[in-house]
Amino acid sequence: MNALIVFPLLAAIAVWFAGRRDASRDPRLTTLALALLALAPLFLFLPKIPLLPAPVLAESTAPALTIPGWLIPSLWLVGFIVSLSRLALSALGLSRWRKRSHLLETTADGVEIRELPGLSGPVAAGILRKTVFVPAGWAGWDDATRDTVLLHELAHHRRHDPLVRWIAALAVAVHWFNPLVHWMNRRLALQCEHACDRRVLATGIRADRYAEMLCRFASRGRTPATGLAMAEMSSLEARVRHLMAPRSSRGFFTLAALASLVIWGGFLLPLLGRKPAPANAPDRTEVELRLSANPFPADTP
Repeated sequence: MNALIVFPLLAAIAVWFAGRRDASRDPRLTTLALALLALAPLFLFLPKIPLLPAPVLAESTAPALTIPGWLIPSLWLVGFIVSLSRLALSALGLSRWRKRSHLLETTADGVEIRELPGLSGPVAAGILRKTVFVPAGWAGWDDATRDTVLLHELAHHRRHDPLVRWIAALAVAVHWFNPLVHWMNRRLALQCEHACDRRVLATGIRADRYAEMLCRFASRGRTPATGLAMAEMSSLEARVRHLMAPRSSRGFFTLAALASLVIWGGFLLPLLGRKPAPANAPDRTEVELRLSANPFPADTP
């Protein structure tokens, strides 16, 4: 259980340290951390390595607050089921989008371009059936705008960002109680957008024109949890600032060191167990009896 608290803290520190100067740093470190967090409960069932100190008996005779052993697992299970229900509703929402939309074309990469009435901006979604949903009137847009939009949305699919968002959503479902995991999920979403923005700018599109387009397509509606809207109001300012700011160096060796730290922490922390208590150690009842005994029995009248 301690690993479910310590490892998210370690992972969050690594993600923060990697992006302390530039929050848009390579999202692969954040993806790695969230993937290990999603698998963390499975590691808890592996055999433990007895390296931690043996438990020490409390010396206080005050009555301890006892919590039923079933309470914490039950609370976690309720939160986990609620989070999975939200994911299921998100998948159902994407299915409804597909039924309401109509196919415009299929790209050479096998990505379907589907027009969806009522959509405020383009959205990339789908793992097995890769799709880019576009608003009504797509055919009436000028060629430059359509090409730029497709560059960004197809970059999400080439980077497998919808799958990455599913992994992050599972990590959030497992650690629904931990604000650090929710923070890493938000950081990952922004990093994915920055990465796709960089791919668009690499084609020669001017940053100011692209930023103006993002503002035009900023989505005010709800996007499915695993969908990636081209521009959302919550991240719009950060993305525009990043487009206009000079790029910082990646620091490959720093990222590699942090990734190694996250990997070792993710695998080792769940395996650490306490050493067994000494066989001749007195039980709690005997300790309490000795502590409550009169040290000077001869003075007793």
